[in-house]
Amino acid sequence: MGFSHATTGVLVGVAVAAPLAAAAGTPPTPMGLLAWALLGAGSALVPDLDHPSSTATRSQGFVTGLLSRGMRALSLAVYRRTRTPADRSDGEHRHLGHTPVFAAAVGAVIGLLCHLSWWATLVTAWFLAFLGLRALRKVAWRGLRTALGSWPGAALGALCVAALFLTAWDNHPPGWIVGAVVALGMIVHSLGDALTSSGVPLAWPFTVNGRRWAMLGVPRWMRFRTGTWPEWVVGAVSLTGSLAVGYALVA
Repeated sequence: MGFSHATTGVLVGVAVAAPLAAAAGTPPTPMGLLAWALLGAGSALVPDLDHPSSTATRSQGFVTGLLSRGMRALSLAVYRRTRTPADRSDGEHRHLGHTPVFAAAVGAVIGLLCHLSWWATLVTAWFLAFLGLRALRKVAWRGLRTALGSWPGAALGALCVAALFLTAWDNHPPGWIVGAVVALGMIVHSLGDALTSSGVPLAWPFTVNGRRWAMLGVPRWMRFRTGTWPEWVVGAVSLTGSLAVGYALVA
């Protein structure tokens, strides 16, 4: 679901982050909306760093591979410390990284770091834009799609986005907005997974029917398998909504 997750993140970046940025003193522009859209897209891929073969984990080779191993180890450790006798799972994929509590914590840490240092903002913006570009390259024209499929192409594109992002804020955008985008992007990822057959532990650390890691989601009859047509509907609706909101903001 890498592409569809990224599209929901685009909607977060355009519909939430851009208005927050406008309220903080930076009116939305087409290029500014593009930057927020890509940061949102990247944020919505972060939870899947807990899977060894996800789009996020494979995006930057050793770096994201190391992050993936770290997230899986942390998730497993927390799972083992907090599980109940009724919990039966591996404790890695779709566990800690897919909880709203963890998303809020990551967003808070990123927000604080970006508040303290523009370097942290630059690295965060570059990393998230890189993830976003790799996931969304399917909708780019063929030449650009090929370029973004390579590490140098995606890295250069992400650097341009990060530079544009910092320039718009005179090199130091409010860290809390960046943190909010990261947290909300991760949360919409989890909500997207709640539409699928497996569900996610949205209630953690609270127990549901005796399970702290209960996999929750929409009613069973509304769920779908990844890779089927409902997933493409989610992506299409998210992109259409993003375009509509973006047009309204800059018109």
